[in-house]
Amino acid sequence: MNLNYKLKTIAVILLIVLSGAIGFLVSWIRHPMVFSLQQPDKITMIQTFHYPALFVKQLTGDPDAGRKIFKEFCASCHAEQPVIDVHAPRIKDKKAWQMRKKLGMPLLLQITTQGIGAMPARGGCFECSDQQLQ
Repeated sequence: MNLNYKLKTIAVILLIVLSGAIGFLVSWIRHPMVFSLQQPDKITMIQTFHYPALFVKQLTGDPDAGRKIFKEFCASCHAEQPVIDVHAPRIKDKKAWQMRKKLGMPLLLQITTQGIGAMPARGGCFECSDQQLQ
């Protein structure tokens, strides 16, 4: 092998090692608690799993089921400050809901079960019964 080839190989290996080391240092600087052996003062729980069938089944007979279903499925778009702003009517916007109330419950339930605009059918709660959605 010639010297030029060996130098290029060494340079590539050094470049890879250096980029890994720089990546590690940047990560360490940006997220120091990940590399610390100390426990953080405040632990934030992040929901990583979603089990809608189990969630809805647990609500059977729960008098507060409607509120819990709203919080789990509907609030993303319909809360006072929605996570997903698709211009859906907000929960406490009386003017927006006044018009919808005039449509009547059967038509509102039909819109909910079939979906409308950006809202998916059943508001995304495919496990919810019509009674629960109502």
